[in-house]
Amino acid sequence: MFMQRSRPYKYLATGEVNVIGIPGTMGFGVGICPSYYLPAGFTPLPGYDIRGHVNYGNYQYEDGSVMCWIPKFYYKVGTGSNGLSVNVVDIKGGASFANTAAANDDGYALHRAFIDGGVEQPGFFIDKYICSRNAKGTGWVASSIRNGNPISTAGDHNPIAEVTSVSLGNRYASAIQAAKGRSGVNGALDAASIFHCSSRFQYAALALLSLAHGQAAASTANCAWWQPGKAYPKGCNNNALRDVDDTSVLYISDGYHNCGKTGSGSLFAKTTHNGQDCGVADLNGLMWEVSIGATCIAASKNITAATKANPCQITIDGHGYTTGDIILITSVGGMTELNNKLYTITVTGADTFTLDGVDSSAYTTYTSGGIATKGVFYVAKQATRMRDFTPGNSQATDHWGAVGVAVMMEPFSPAFKTAGGGAVAQRFGSGVNQVLSEATSGADWIKTGLGLPADASGIDNTGIDSFGKDRYYQYILDELCLISGANWYSDYAAGVWSVNWGFYRASSLSSVGFRCGAYLV
Repeated sequence: MFMQRSRPYKYLATGEVNVIGIPGTMGFGVGICPSYYLPAGFTPLPGYDIRGHVNYGNYQYEDGSVMCWIPKFYYKVGTGSNGLSVNVVDIKGGASFANTAAANDDGYALHRAFIDGGVEQPGFFIDKYICSRNAKGTGWVASSIRNGNPISTAGDHNPIAEVTSVSLGNRYASAIQAAKGRSGVNGALDAASIFHCSSRFQYAALALLSLAHGQAAASTANCAWWQPGKAYPKGCNNNALRDVDDTSVLYISDGYHNCGKTGSGSLFAKTTHNGQDCGVADLNGLMWEVSIGATCIAASKNITAATKANPCQITIDGHGYTTGDIILITSVGGMTELNNKLYTITVTGADTFTLDGVDSSAYTTYTSGGIATKGVFYVAKQATRMRDFTPGNSQATDHWGAVGVAVMMEPFSPAFKTAGGGAVAQRFGSGVNQVLSEATSGADWIKTGLGLPADASGIDNTGIDSFGKDRYYQYILDELCLISGANWYSDYAAGVWSVNWGFYRASSLSSVGFRCGAYLV
């Protein structure tokens, strides 16, 4: 492993190599990969080592894929009492502290995206563009190329099933197989590939870099997408090949409805995570992106009665729930006001429980049916390598299912809005409340690493401008597969923070694609 090489990582970070940069300045958000760690098949693009160059921090893999190197960084989230205003984020590079313990002592946390396989990573590669189909020998691979037609997980729009390494067909889980074909002979599945479907951790790291950069920039000089009150990356999201906040941004159509070609937005720098040509493109709209690293194991039970009362009482024969559990209710007949909301419950009997804060006295009378779903959420263990995930639901390395989850993941509790019934569609931010946790370890640190709010006070149905009012679609679903960023018709729901919990591994949608990531070997 790289941590065992003779040249220590500390040495690498003392110069221009592997430096994340300073928020608000040129070159921030990408950096130079240490040359003697560069994996086989990668070639630096001309200008990769010149801060301010369009190719700064950009590399090309043998299939033509362009990837950006994101150096290790530490972050500090403002609380109003720790030297930073609420929701202000500061970023420091890996060389800023002797080690992570020293960073923690100063209130800075290592981003979770820089832990893989149980060791701290000096950085990671991430596709500059959403994947599109590309020829490799006699086969087809998913490549990060500009002006490609983005791969989707549905048969009617550049189907992922046409990628040679994919055997599962058009579904979200196939993104794991597609990523492993990039290094394969003629696009065949390469089980030992360093490439993986990008993780929610990596997506969240890019979102955090964008937030810090927009807060520090104060002009378009080093951040093309900067606008007062709308300082975040722009994209293809208004269902007319433009950005809902900046209609000067225009994409080239890929021929399917109003989906654009990858990286085709003009002005290009307005569509990258750092507002510069060297950055990662199309994180706001264009296509939802499959994001591995978290899932849910859930079970559903049939509702047989719901009372018009304060609080509303639900009947499920032998429900087995515990007071404080969170459930999702769907498919209720008659009392439809209960549907598609999350609730915290109080158990009143073996077959009954009440919904906290819900007065159903004036609701429509219950007639029949209804489903209550309760789940346990899981996040990848620090010891897990993203490249080791497989796309099934029965094997020890599978991203989904009880067997793989027990080996590769550990429980965590995402923040959900449930008081009085929390609607599925929430937004990031709520007034002056703190959104992300400042924790340097533990459960809240994991949530920040996933780009999730620390608690329910950080989301509401309105959101705040600094987080783009991006959507937070809360849901409970078995074999959950997170998707990030939103699509070409999402309007104000789209953004670098946007995340959707409402789909599972076998879902298929024409507006859901993916990009690849890679750690050093």
